[in-house]
Amino acid sequence: MTLKEDVDAAVVDMAKEWSVVTQQSGSTSVPDTDTLVGTSAKKILATYLYTDIKNSSGLMKVSPAETVASVMAAFLKISVRIIRHYDGHIRSFDGDRVMGVFTGPDRQSRAATAALKINYAVRTILEANIQSQFGSIHRSNWNLQQMTGIASGDALLVKVGIRNNADILSAGIAPNLAAKLSDLRLSNSAIATAIGKGTYNSLNDSAKLSKGVNMWTGPYSIGICQGG
Repeated sequence: MTLKEDVDAAVVDMAKEWSVVTQQSGSTSVPDTDTLVGTSAKKILATYLYTDIKNSSGLMKVSPAETVASVMAAFLKISVRIIRHYDGHIRSFDGDRVMGVFTGPDRQSRAATAALKINYAVRTILEANIQSQFGSIHRSNWNLQQMTGIASGDALLVKVGIRNNADILSAGIAPNLAAKLSDLRLSNSAIATAIGKGTYNSLNDSAKLSKGVNMWTGPYSIGICQGG
């Protein structure tokens, strides 16, 4: 098959009908590349969490590639372990960004708690260790910070790609909003987690209050799609 024929085949596939199944709202499972095949698709009610390193390009300017890789790998390992601890499912990596998907009861609160734990681990554990371990970072003005975005709602999950190179695509406002929130670079650099209004309204007290005081500020208008 020629390249032109490959491209034409991909365009023809665009018109195919998805065989959509709606997941029960109480289920905590999330489809993966093994459970979605062909034109099968699953609609889920989920909370999406995206987290990544702020100013990773600044790290690349002051440190060798080996150091950059070590810092990013440590950040991703910490994030993945915390997300999984709160029963989130890892469904995507993109550079130093990771996406977690939470379904089932208390999904918004579990995602928010995971985000707060990631920020705590980065600020109090990982940052101190990389400053002491890597001279290039210690000699620079670069500090490790992260930003996490969370949003909730319906999403349609489908399998994309080709054999041995497949991934799960999440289509919906929730994953889109969570990704955009994780890209925010606010004037108040102390803000490391941004959540959608719908997510905030569904938080339980343990994810909303600290010693009886609301941990969250807002709401804010940030000029992107509302919801989540």
